[in-house]
Formats: sequence, C-alpha cells, structure tokens
Amino acid sequence: MNDERWSRRRLLKLTAGSMFALAVAPVLIGCTEDDDDPAPAASGSGQASSGGTTATATATRTATDAAAATATPTATAAAAAPAPASGGRVRVANGGSATATFNPFNAAGSADYAGFFHVFDSLARLGGSEVRLEVAESIEPNADGTEWTIVLHEADFHDGRPLTSADAAYTLRTYTDPEVAPVISGGFSMVDAANISTPDARTVVVPLTIPRGDFLDAELAISSFVLPEGSIGGPEAIGTGPFKLDAYEASSSIRMVRNEDYWDTPPLLDELEIVVVNDPTARLNALKGGEVEFARGITPAAARAEDGNDDIVLHRGGAANSQAMGFAANITIPPFDNPDAVRALKLAIDRQSLVDTVLLGFGQLGNDLVGKGLPGYADAIPQTERDVQQARALFERAGVTELTMLTGETTAGTVAAAELLVQQLAEAGVTLTLDELPADQYYSDFARLFSTPLQSCWWVNRPADVHLTSFTGSSAGFNLTGIGGAEYDAMLASAQVSVDRDERRAVIQQLQQYSFDHDGMVIWGYREDLNASVPGLTGVSFTQSSPRFHRASLEA
Repeated sequence: MNDERWSRRRLLKLTAGSMFALAVAPVLIGCTEDDDDPAPAASGSGQASSGGTTATATATRTATDAAAATATPTATAAAAAPAPASGGRVRVANGGSATATFNPFNAAGSADYAGFFHVFDSLARLGGSEVRLEVAESIEPNADGTEWTIVLHEADFHDGRPLTSADAAYTLRTYTDPEVAPVISGGFSMVDAANISTPDARTVVVPLTIPRGDFLDAELAISSFVLPEGSIGGPEAIGTGPFKLDAYEASSSIRMVRNEDYWDTPPLLDELEIVVVNDPTARLNALKGGEVEFARGITPAAARAEDGNDDIVLHRGGAANSQAMGFAANITIPPFDNPDAVRALKLAIDRQSLVDTVLLGFGQLGNDLVGKGLPGYADAIPQTERDVQQARALFERAGVTELTMLTGETTAGTVAAAELLVQQLAEAGVTLTLDELPADQYYSDFARLFSTPLQSCWWVNRPADVHLTSFTGSSAGFNLTGIGGAEYDAMLASAQVSVDRDERRAVIQQLQQYSFDHDGMVIWGYREDLNASVPGLTGVSFTQSSPRFHRASLEA
C-alpha cells in the first residue's frame, strides 16, 4: 500500500463509529438549554420502544419540532416521569482503549469520548438527525462558504478563566496540525490555520482554502471540543463542560464531578464515573450486580435474555441511534480491485440471515449505504438480494477461492457476523479465514486497516451527506474501501462546496447511487444502540451514540 494512503496528515476522524465514528445530521438547531430529548424511564419489563428542509448555517436556539425524528433513544413509560431528583452518583460501564490519554486531539476509545462530552463543550455537536450548537452562540458562512464566523457564549473554564476567542482559535489551529492531531487533522485540512482571526473576545473568523458549505455539518459537529489555549487535555484537563474531571486512570476509569458554575444549566448529578469494561457481557453483569447504574453497549442476545427483568431498563436507539454494521472490501487492492470480486461478495451475503441471527430483532436490513431512516437516504435504490449461484460464478471469474478478513468485537455483534459470513461465503465456493484482534487493539494500527483487503466495520448511523463527505473520496483519511477517483471526487466536491442544503442533498443522491454500484462497502444491517440502566435513572440523552448525563437524574 502507498504510504501516503495512511499518512498521519490524511487520517480523518474516527469518533464512536468505527470505535470513533459519529452521528451527525442536516437540520441545524440550537438550544439555550440542552434540547436533547432525553429518554424517559421505563417501568420494568426490560423493554423499550424506539423512537428536508433548507436551513441556513446559523443554528437558532429553538425547540425541536415534535414531528421531527428524535435524536435520543426512548424507553416505554408506564406513567409520567417524576420530577428530576438532584444529586447522586452514576457509574457507566463503557468500552475503552489500551492507548487512551484523554486527549481530544488524539483520542482513542469510546470511554474517553464519553468523558469528553461532559468535561468539554463543543462548538457544535451531533444529535441523531440534528446538528446543535453548544458553546457557540452562532456559526455562519459567508456567501460562498470560504469563511465561517463563530460567536461564542459567555462561559468559564473549570479553573475560573473565561472562555475567549483565543481559546477557540487555538483549538481549531490544533485540529489542523497532523503532529498533534494525527487522526482528525485530515478533516480540518481545508482550514487556513495561519489566518484564523479573533476580532473580539467572543468572535472567531475561520477562513478556508476551499469552499465548504458543509463545514459545520461535516467537520465542526463531528469534533470541535474547545480547550484552553495551550492545552491538549490529559489527566488534569479542564474544559467548560457540565462536569469537572476529578480523577483519570487511563484505560480504567474517568471520574467527574458536577460543575456548579456551568454557563448553561448545571447538571443534577453530583458525580459521574466512566468505568472501562470492554466485554459487553461483563458490562451487563456489572449493572445486574449493582457495580454500575448504566451499561453502554449490550448484545442483542443479552437484551432478549433480560426481557421481563424488572430490575433493568433497556434503552433502544431506533434508526436515529444505530450502528451501520458492515464489511469493508478495499477496491484499490487485490482481489477487490476487480469489480467481479466486489459484486460477488455483495451477492453472496445473506443480509436477512445476519440481521435475524446477529441482531435478534434489534435492528433493520441494510443495503450497503449509511443513513437509513435519516433525511437524505436513497431508499429508492432496490434492495440487494442474495444470489449464491451468480456470486459463485463471479468469484470463479475473478479467481477468488480464499479470503482473509480482519475482525474484532469493536461493537457487539461484529465477530458473530464475521463467523456467519464464513458459512455464507463457503456456500459460494470461497474459504474465509478470520484474523481476530482484541477490541482495544483494533484501531491501534491504521496502516494495517488501510492495507487489508477485507475487514469488519461499523459506523454510527448518520445522514448520507455527512457520512459520504467525511469518510469517502480520495482525500478522506479514514476511507476503508478506497472509493474515489475523478468522477466520484468531482461529485463529492460539488456536494461539499454548496451552501444550499437541498442542492447538496441532490448531489448526495447521485453519490449514493455511485457508491451502491461501485463501492466495496457492505452494510448488511443496522444494529440499534442497546444500553441498559437501573430503573431510577432518567434524563439520559445521546450524541454520536455516546450517552450524555448532563440532564440525567437518579432516584434514590
């Protein structure tokens, strides 16, 4: 593989969706208060129900339209939820990474991200089908998308220092530096860092080297945690968020306490702790054993087994909070540089069997595209049906009899899906060998990810426009399949430069058709986010599939 393909300068964003991937959306909305619609508590049963227009780049702080898709999972409530109770401690069992350092510029693992969303504020953040402003009061482009103006709220860091435009400017400049931000700098490569200006204490003007009408949606809302000037986080990090970092033990726990002086509404909880537990069964057992109050990421099998357990509330994400489960075939290297091999793979897979067997009813059928159930998804494209005979013929024509696939339990169900794929490809005449890595090591070697012909993957479900502009194309760092080329890149550039959201979506429809026809990405299903909690925990919301406890309350 060409070294340029995986150079640190070009590695894009990972966030909770490949382990880091995120959830973003096209409708811009902000809030004076946190307008996440937190999931109400369920009353026993271990069951829960799941929950287009042009917008300017300035997100006004208004309430979410009740008719819009909810950004948060819901739990069935038997009666109206009681008034929130203040105080208490919530412990969250969450997967983590062996290389975690609590550095938002070079993050590793979903546990650190869960902490980031509480210690730091973002300029903007993602919530299901919406982009919301957070510590930014407004974010506006100029007429052609080559310059963006950000106005900050008045806020203080945890040590009492006021947040200023200098802090935000420093943060944005640092995101562009591949030496400091090796993973995410590719996403900010269009920022003209040297010419970022701060005309006053609350205003930042960000010039871009190319027009980007989607700079807010695809970049700032994906990662824009604001740090004090000169800081890179770490065990003593400070931010402006609703919780203060109290103690950090890498790959073990993140303990936070309430920020009484939070610029928005202070949290209700006294303490929040993220406890690293990498095995999903162990996370659920920790909840059942009273060691934690919230288990993030349990398996469909466990969710089904706990049906009827009145001591557990199951939180189902629905389409807006799901993972697009897949297999990535790299179309730039053999054997998948041969279109016959790509087509054979797609035809050999029994998607319905994978959904039924791996997801156990807690998901939906996929059709090789990210964004199902969200605005802009190309649902008019016919569903790919399995055809074993044609798959066998195409594999034979491509000379493919054996394959190796990289896999690991980076989210519940990835290994089970890989094991089922072994059986399905055998029916098409191909022997598949699995190369399984521990979950906390899977994303430690980017070169390997970009040089493997076939691997398990998953993405946080997000609208197609944001996924495609962030993770595909020749200049995208975290492009697992290598899709790009002159025709595709031209369409992608057209979508990126337009400040008209409807115009951008029209191009995105074309990109989805091209991806469906030519890409090596197989999205076989959508796995709902499945989390579990004690019955007395209410007010949990989600962003980028990461739980937020800013408005959470725990009954004694």
